[in-house]
Amino acid sequence: MRTVYFEDLEVGAEYIGPECLVDEREMLEYSRRNDPWPIHVDEAANQSPFGGVIASGGFTITLSYRLSHEVYNTPDARWAFLGGFDWHVKFPAPVRAGDALRYRLTVLSKKSSSTPGRGVATVRSQLTNQRGEVVLEVEAAILLATRPG
Repeated sequence: MRTVYFEDLEVGAEYIGPECLVDEREMLEYSRRNDPWPIHVDEAANQSPFGGVIASGGFTITLSYRLSHEVYNTPDARWAFLGGFDWHVKFPAPVRAGDALRYRLTVLSKKSSSTPGRGVATVRSQLTNQRGEVVLEVEAAILLATRPG
């Protein structure tokens, strides 16, 4: 298995993950347990500006994590990922049960770290629905190991 190190990333590169369908049962279970606001769990959501139940932000981020591993950890390659920080999160459109979401990662910039053996890349992760609407956007700094030696 190949390792993707900091040096292997190219500014402007895009990585596209697979699609997943938002399962209503899983979405509601997550919201009831972790984020039980009416807009996430019951008919009161019908009277909200969203006109129905929408996914919690935490659930949407969970789906993003799930799909991102199909980019970072494939059968052919594994990124030398050391962590992420400095998140800037946006939820431009709601996620609903039945939506088909796709993950995309874009490398915006990169620089060497002051700590040897590490590099920092600024990336934009997006989830888009079946209509091409961005439903989650995260701009973050990620830390990757540099190539040994």
